[in-house]
Amino acid sequence: MSRTLKNGFLVVTSGVVLLCFSGCSTDSFMHSFSSFHEESPDDQQFRKEYPELKALLRDNHFQKALEWVTGWEKYPGLSDANKQLLRKDKNTICMIGSAYYMGIAKERRKAGRFRGALEALKRARSFTPQDPTLRKDIERTEAQMIVSGQEGEDWGELLQKLLALKSRNPSGTTIDPTIGWAYGKLAESEYVSGRFGLALDHSRKALLYQNTNDLAARIRDRVSGMVRKLVGRAEAEYRGHRYPEAKVNLEKAMQIDPQDSQARKDWQILSETPGGGSSGDQATLK
Repeated sequence: MSRTLKNGFLVVTSGVVLLCFSGCSTDSFMHSFSSFHEESPDDQQFRKEYPELKALLRDNHFQKALEWVTGWEKYPGLSDANKQLLRKDKNTICMIGSAYYMGIAKERRKAGRFRGALEALKRARSFTPQDPTLRKDIERTEAQMIVSGQEGEDWGELLQKLLALKSRNPSGTTIDPTIGWAYGKLAESEYVSGRFGLALDHSRKALLYQNTNDLAARIRDRVSGMVRKLVGRAEAEYRGHRYPEAKVNLEKAMQIDPQDSQARKDWQILSETPGGGSSGDQATLK
């Protein structure tokens, strides 16, 4: 939204828009109208009412200003010069209206007023509906609304809200870090509760959305370490011909991580071992 206006510039500060022009008589809002004898009746009425547009802009009534321009675009008797002026004015109004409400949204976000910020962003997007930056800002603010004040509460419910938001724009990545964060918090909650399989699953999903999530990486590594220890115990029990104990440890390992390749391989070897036969007739767990 930092485009420079031709022969002038736009300043947005805390939602206040200032229009500064070079004084060129041919610029938008400073148009030099045709002489009286060249004007059609529509042109004459347009010249008479044009100050209304400048008054609307002065008071930051951008939506009404846009409606004023849209209304005049329907007049067939306007000269080409005035039609061109309307087009320029319309583009300028859309730009400054969007910038104005983006400024308001920024201030509201700083104050933690996410709902108000979202309303302002949607107003901004009504002026520039194709702006990709605005779309991302709206998604980010919606995610902030969901997660604000939720710490220590039901992370599963919070995550479902974020995934529902993601489903509206599956290819977008704006809120992926937030989803990764929520998966990480859910993984931590499951780990503390002793549900290690779920903790591992959620930590892996967290890292898919946010590969820099340190919390998720720590939980993944801790749980994976637990699985490796269980597999190691099972292998030791197997080599000592204590097959029931080996089976218990492998079952625990696969309950936590059903996809662990070494646990699955060892389980296959154990299942093919004749029920407690001599070690010379059996495969060796690696």
